[in-house]
Amino acid sequence: MHDTGEEAKADGWLVKAWRALDPRSRDMLIMRAENRTYRSIGRAHGVTHQRAQQIISGAGRWLVEAARRADPAWSTKIRELLRTRTVISDEELSQTLRDASGVARASLLVAEGLCHPRAWSKELSDHWALKTDALDALLRELAKEAPYRKDELREHATATGIPESLDIRSIMSAAKSPLTLDDSGVWVRRGAKKRDAAYLWLADQGEPRRAEAISEAIGQKAQATTEALRRDNRFRQVRPEGTWALTEWPRDGAYDYSDALEAMIEILTELGPLSRRDLTAELRRRYLVSNSRIHQCLISARVGLTYDGRIGLVERGAISADEKEPRQPDNAVHNEESGLLAFRLKVDKDIARGSGVVVSPWITWRLGLRQAPMERIFTIEGSGRQITFRRGTAAAQMSSVRLEAAERGMALGCELAAILRLEQDTMTIRHVCDPDTCAARSPDS
Repeated sequence: MHDTGEEAKADGWLVKAWRALDPRSRDMLIMRAENRTYRSIGRAHGVTHQRAQQIISGAGRWLVEAARRADPAWSTKIRELLRTRTVISDEELSQTLRDASGVARASLLVAEGLCHPRAWSKELSDHWALKTDALDALLRELAKEAPYRKDELREHATATGIPESLDIRSIMSAAKSPLTLDDSGVWVRRGAKKRDAAYLWLADQGEPRRAEAISEAIGQKAQATTEALRRDNRFRQVRPEGTWALTEWPRDGAYDYSDALEAMIEILTELGPLSRRDLTAELRRRYLVSNSRIHQCLISARVGLTYDGRIGLVERGAISADEKEPRQPDNAVHNEESGLLAFRLKVDKDIARGSGVVVSPWITWRLGLRQAPMERIFTIEGSGRQITFRRGTAAAQMSSVRLEAAERGMALGCELAAILRLEQDTMTIRHVCDPDTCAARSPDS
C-alpha cells in the first residue's frame, strides 16, 4: 500500500491496524483474499504451505482482534445485515470499514469468515456474504419464474430478495445462466425460448389466439408450436374453436372482480395466508394480471406479511410492509439537509386539460407515502391552492396543476419545475424552459 498521509487519516483505525502487521503477513493475507492456495502462497514466500497457513491464520486473528478493540460491534452489525439481505456490497461496507485501497478491508472480512458470493460459478468480487452459495436459491427462483419483459427483470429480482446493488442484467446474461435475452428483448429460459416467447405474446394479446398466429409471432412453424404448447401446462386449448389460451386466465363467467386488488383480497380472505408463488398462481387463475400489477397490489395497506413470511391480510394479523424505495428518476432530486424535493415535468395534454398527473413512485416514496392508499397535501406558495400527492396500488399521482401552468404562461411542450418544501408542506411551481426554445414563445405557438 502506498497511501498518502491524508488517505491514512481518512481511512482511520483499519489502515492503522493493517500497517501494524509486518510486510510478509500483509502480503500473505492479500494473496489469500485473492483465493490463492496456501501452497502457492508458501512457494512465493519460500515456506511450506503449513507454515503459510499458520502465518495467515495468526495475522487474520490479530487483525480481527484489532478491529474489535477499535469497534467492538462491527462484526455483529455486518452479520445482522446479512441475516436479512443475503449479500452486501463492498461499497456499503466501505462506509464503516474505511480503507481507500480495499485491501485491508478484504483481508479483515476474509479473516472474519466472510466470502464473495458466486452467481452461475462466477465470483462477485464487489459483494460479500456468509456463504459462497448465498444467492443460489434466489437466482434459481428468479429464473424459474421467467419469462420477463426486459424492463421487468430488475423489479422481479428485487421482489425475490436480490439486492439492487447487484447488476442483475449482467448476472442473468452470463453464459451459465438459465436465462437469455432474446431478439425481441425479453428474458426467456434457454431450454424454453419459443414457449416463453409464446407465453408473453399471448399475455399481451389478452385473449385466445390460433396456433398459426402464435407461431408467426414467435418465428416457429405452426405444427411445432402446437406440439410445444400441448407439452406446457401454462397453455390450454379452447374447444371447439381450437384456439390457445393461458391456463391462468379465468374461464368465461367464473369470476368477476373490479380490479386485481379486489381479487387478491378475496383470495386471502378465502384461503388465508399464502406464499407469493401460490398467491400469484391463484390470482392469475381467477384474474388476468401482470407480474408488475401483482407487485403493486402488495403495497396495499390491507396486505402484509405473516411471521413466517407468507402474504396475508392486515386485518387478520399480518404486518403491513412499506414499499421498497423505487429507482430515482433522472428528472427528480431530493436534498435531505435542506428538506427540498424537486422534479421537472413537460406540459402535455393531460396537464393542459386539468387531469391528474402520474409521477414517479420515487417521489411519493420520498414524501413518506410508502403504502397504498396514502396521500399528502402541499399548499402552493402565493395562491394558497392545494396540490395532493397520492400513492395508490396502481400508480403515484399529483392532482391537477393546470391553473399553475396557465398562470405562468406555459404552453404544450413547456417544462415546469415543482419544488416541495417538506417541513412546511408548501410548494412552488416554476416555468423553467430555455427562452430560446420555449414553446410558449415560439412564433408557431
